[in-house]
Amino acid sequence: MALVENGRDIFETMFEHNVVVCYIGPFDGQILSLLASNIEDSLWDDPKRGKKFFKIFIELSQNIYLYSKEKVDGLDSAGVGLIIIKEYDDYFQFITGNMVDHDDYVKLSEKCALIVSKSKDELREFKRQQRSLSRPDSDSGNIGIIQSTILSGYPPAYTFHKIDDDNYFYILSIRIDK
Repeated sequence: MALVENGRDIFETMFEHNVVVCYIGPFDGQILSLLASNIEDSLWDDPKRGKKFFKIFIELSQNIYLYSKEKVDGLDSAGVGLIIIKEYDDYFQFITGNMVDHDDYVKLSEKCALIVSKSKDELREFKRQQRSLSRPDSDSGNIGIIQSTILSGYPPAYTFHKIDDDNYFYILSIRIDK
């Protein structure tokens, strides 16, 4: 009985906070494919807007898959993280979170501050520069965050919560108009 009551409390809390999608776990290809197709088909009446949302979902999910410090062995070393999608009257809020180490914290905080400071045109040029610098064995330049910001039209919100001297929990939020 306590589990049912607790489940109801979780549902009510999520409902009160406008949560329409919540996933915590490994970000492997099979799970991402299932989540992506359900999100694209169920949240949008307008296919064009659905595709934009889908692209942002894929970009940010790939960042967790590739860069989360927490990995799941046996799933192509899939990164572990979370996705929360909240729905409001005129927009969706897409929130991702995952663990990063201190070095990634430093790089990401600098990169996010730079992304927030740029206009849409500057971001397009910045993305081109980052792509030309990217190599398979190097940091991709967080092109997914840049692309998501361009698609969204809004700067991302981000924060880092220090876990200990070596680990941070990184949260990124992107707004997507309906």
